[in-house]
Amino acid sequence: MSVDKFSAIFDGLKEAYGTFKVENKQANGKNTGRAGLVRQPRTKDLWEKHLQGKFGIGIIPINEDNSCRWGCIDIDQYPLDHKALVDNIAKLEFPMVVCRSKSGGAHCFLFTKDWVPAVDMQKTLQHISAALGYSGSEIFPKQIKLHLDRGDVGNFLNLPYFNAEEGLRYAIKDDGSSATLEEFFELYDQRVIDRDELLGLQSKEKAQEFMKDGPPCLQILCQQKISEGGRNNGLFNLGVYLRKAFPDSYETEILTYNATYLAPPLPLNEVNLVAKQLDKKDYAYKCTDAPINAHCNKDLCRTRKHGVGVGTHGAPIANLRKYNSVPPVWFLDVNGEPLELDTDALLSQALFQKACMEQLNFMPPTSKKIDWEARIAGLLNEMKEDETAVIEVAQDASTSGQFYDFLDEFCHHQQKAEDKEEILLRRPWADEDKNLTYFRLKDFEAHLRKNKFFEYKSHKIAQRLRDINGESVTLRIKNRVVRVWAVPFFNTDALELKSTKFDAGESPF
Repeated sequence: MSVDKFSAIFDGLKEAYGTFKVENKQANGKNTGRAGLVRQPRTKDLWEKHLQGKFGIGIIPINEDNSCRWGCIDIDQYPLDHKALVDNIAKLEFPMVVCRSKSGGAHCFLFTKDWVPAVDMQKTLQHISAALGYSGSEIFPKQIKLHLDRGDVGNFLNLPYFNAEEGLRYAIKDDGSSATLEEFFELYDQRVIDRDELLGLQSKEKAQEFMKDGPPCLQILCQQKISEGGRNNGLFNLGVYLRKAFPDSYETEILTYNATYLAPPLPLNEVNLVAKQLDKKDYAYKCTDAPINAHCNKDLCRTRKHGVGVGTHGAPIANLRKYNSVPPVWFLDVNGEPLELDTDALLSQALFQKACMEQLNFMPPTSKKIDWEARIAGLLNEMKEDETAVIEVAQDASTSGQFYDFLDEFCHHQQKAEDKEEILLRRPWADEDKNLTYFRLKDFEAHLRKNKFFEYKSHKIAQRLRDINGESVTLRIKNRVVRVWAVPFFNTDALELKSTKFDAGESPF
């Protein structure tokens, strides 16, 4: 019964699941190891082995219909005071269950009674993470839509209660102690919500009246009061808001805000220094700096009259994945939605913007070339560390696989020549004694063009034919010497494709 309830709570994508093998522990306590993706349905036996501590699994929360029944904020901070986190969540009245992650961080789960759109779950968790002070933490589901037809199955999260009896991935009760599996079920029953309640969690932050036209990060910080270590940056960002909201009296307002929302207030000379900085230039918010970065909620901020503005920051892009075809196809989440790109569009910001407009009906603002290249380089580095980010393709999905499929179709399924003379009628002729098929290159090229395959020019077609031991020969047909290709009989299912390297400067398509 425990297995059935646990698997129902953490239901997700049916056709794949994740695995993780711990290999070592870093100095900060974080466990590292090898992640893997298994592309087949889960069985009850797998769930049982997870709870028994024999085989850990991870689940992709977004399903085939782009919906989910749970989401998670992955707080990757070490060491972490789990009791303080639970207290803060309770104070803010978020119906979440906090579990210790495999590395000692926290997985803050939000559960719904029925399947809800992944976009609703993701947006709600973004609001909650900002309110908790963990903006920038990973949020699952990472995607709001999957390209399952292209092999893109999204990202998985390692589940709690691996080795349920003795393991360390347990839920945290209100008193800070560990919860048994049965106690976790009780926490789940107490805190699972419906979709209307889920959407209501988003509106909680929007409903705040104080500074309602300003950045939500400053709303949160002012309610908590900005303490030592963050006061100068905090007051500077308050000053940016005040310049926008009170252009004629911001110097007076900044004194009031300093006295009211900083604990303790900054000395007058430091307040005057901030005011002078603001007077020299129309500064923007320092969204990436403490203390406001921990509470950043860009989507909500862009809707505010005195927020960051729609065009101030680039589009949120994350989770680069590579579909390992030839040529490769890339998937990049833009505002949580997967965008399909070729390599040129990944390198060129203009082509990236064009792809966003065509696929997502969205025009991201232009960044400096050096900033764009740094963002892509960072995403590539993250991708290298995630073994599940490279999606291996079936042979028939690659360019070479498609080529050999068309060759097989031409040789075996076209109208065949009864004798070699009919090669002149554009038909392939099979010499069963020699186990060879003969055809003219131009006839095979016409077959490729008919099927809209334009990736290879003639010399590359010839190279691919040589890769399967084909050769260019001559036949005497009706007193004429005819140049043809002789290709051994082959089965595309058993064919091992070679990786052909072309000369420098040549394009493979």
